[in-house]
Amino acid sequence: MCCFYLFQQVTELECVSSQANAVHTHKTELNQTIQELESMLKKKEEEIERLKQEIDSARELQVQRDSLTQKLQEVEIRNKDLEGQLSDLEQRLEKSQNEQEAFRNNLKTLLEILDGKIFELTELRDNLAKLIEGS
Repeated sequence: MCCFYLFQQVTELECVSSQANAVHTHKTELNQTIQELESMLKKKEEEIERLKQEIDSARELQVQRDSLTQKLQEVEIRNKDLEGQLSDLEQRLEKSQNEQEAFRNNLKTLLEILDGKIFELTELRDNLAKLIEGS
């Protein structure tokens, strides 16, 4: 019976040892799985941080874009204003040039009239001089 008892204890110890090996193997597998999950978690946290930085950059770019859009609208309004002023100045210049041309034409006409009157007065003077000489 003593042998049987020893045999039974050896069998139990082998069973416990086998269970301990299985538990150890399972524990090793769980530790490896934990390490893989921690590694994946770290990568995901890094990716989240990178995405947060990209979001911040995108927000900054959005603010810059909005600012530039506002400036562009202001410049377009100013440009339309200046185009209106330029059109007005062009019309005033054309009117002024037309008035100058009309003034020149009036001066030419006046000069022609004066030339005619001077010629007539010269003839009259010559005729009066002849009359005086002849009398």
